[in-house]
Amino acid sequence: MSSRFPARPYALRRTAARRVGETQMSFGDTGMDARAMSVSEVISQINGFLRAGLLNVWVRGEVSGFRGPAASGHCFFSLKDESGDATLRVKVFASDFRRIPFTLEEGLLVLARGTPDVYPERGELSLRIVEIQPSGIGALQLAFEQLKARLQAEGLFDVAKKRPLPLLPRRIGVVTSRHGAALRDILKVLGARFPDAHVTIYPASVQGAAAPGEIVRALSAFSRVADSADVIILARGGGSSDDLAAFNDETVVRAVAASRVPVISAVGHEVDVTLADLAADLRAATPSQAAELVVGRRDAFEQQLAREEKNLREILRRKNQEGRSRLLRFAPAFAAFASRVGMQGSETRAARRSLLASLRRLPALFEERISRVDGRLRRWPDRAALPLRRERVAQDRRAAFDRMAARVALANEKLSVAAGRLEALSPLRVLARGYAVVTREGETAPLTDAARVAAGDGLRVRLARGRVRARVVSTEVDHE
Repeated sequence: MSSRFPARPYALRRTAARRVGETQMSFGDTGMDARAMSVSEVISQINGFLRAGLLNVWVRGEVSGFRGPAASGHCFFSLKDESGDATLRVKVFASDFRRIPFTLEEGLLVLARGTPDVYPERGELSLRIVEIQPSGIGALQLAFEQLKARLQAEGLFDVAKKRPLPLLPRRIGVVTSRHGAALRDILKVLGARFPDAHVTIYPASVQGAAAPGEIVRALSAFSRVADSADVIILARGGGSSDDLAAFNDETVVRAVAASRVPVISAVGHEVDVTLADLAADLRAATPSQAAELVVGRRDAFEQQLAREEKNLREILRRKNQEGRSRLLRFAPAFAAFASRVGMQGSETRAARRSLLASLRRLPALFEERISRVDGRLRRWPDRAALPLRRERVAQDRRAAFDRMAARVALANEKLSVAAGRLEALSPLRVLARGYAVVTREGETAPLTDAARVAAGDGLRVRLARGRVRARVVSTEVDHE
């Protein structure tokens, strides 16, 4: 750059020095000292030359030593040639740094526009940048790719987090422009497929500076109000990348991912893919397709219900038939149990009748005994001993009643024992105590002799709860 500096002021100084140099002058000569420039003046003139000759110069280089903005908001780093042979210090003031649409990164090849400047306190040459853009790629595209990579690393596009759409939503929320073709297409499809659908429209700008904020407010409103929507369609028609910029805005993408209601993104045409599409639970190629995905035709839905009802009836009929078949296979075994229970019941009833007859005879026997004692007392000749005899009779009478009560208690105990035996003989109680009914495979009669089976025979075991199929490994026959 030094070859481009104006040389005239420096030549004038040399000429003046030669004129004075006819007589040798020592350091500190008042004449030379009066004409010498201060360091600040030299730097000021250098900056003047640089700004006059290299105003708004474009420089291409790789970002080096980038550490982000300082506390003041200003940013300082270096630009170096791709070959690494030259390096130039760079400074970007806070007001200019905030206008950069993408994130500066170490090693990024950029085109920077600015003016050279020498910092007086250090005498360092730097380039004050007022505009910067990536080399070989648009700033908006680079910002898009950087934001996409950052949000993907946070998991906002994770497929595992996508929620399924409700089968038949009762309320459908739509976020789009009130006057756009996207809204007309959505309403047309919904009206044809499900005329009774409840649609709530939250108008929002879909392009321009105000669009991101309005879209975020709409999505937040549906999430904030309970039961306001079962699914949300976020839509707009096609357009250029600038027209779709609102749907690549970070606040919009985060609002889509944070929505409590499943979101279908239908932005642009099929070839257009925005960050909102990646964050949504489902992406539709067009607004019309989004409406088709939300609801199926009502008649198709009713046909599906009819098919499911028919299938359910068939399953229940088959299950009922299988249950009846299994129950009939065990009927003979339970019939044998019923006969045994009947036999034991007859014996128990006979014992009960005998016990009751004995108890009924006891009062007559005691009364006969008391009558005999009373007759003997009446014939007792000694009247003086009668009170004593009466007392003894009373004692005997009380003793007889006590014995009768004891006999009745004993009879009740025997009756309880007999009833317990009857209950114990119930086949279900037998099974509940750990016993089982074993039959050979294909037979219904209970197996009572190990000699009737051989190793490898199949067995069916009926337990108190459930059934078991088994196979004989070996047999042991008891020989009496």
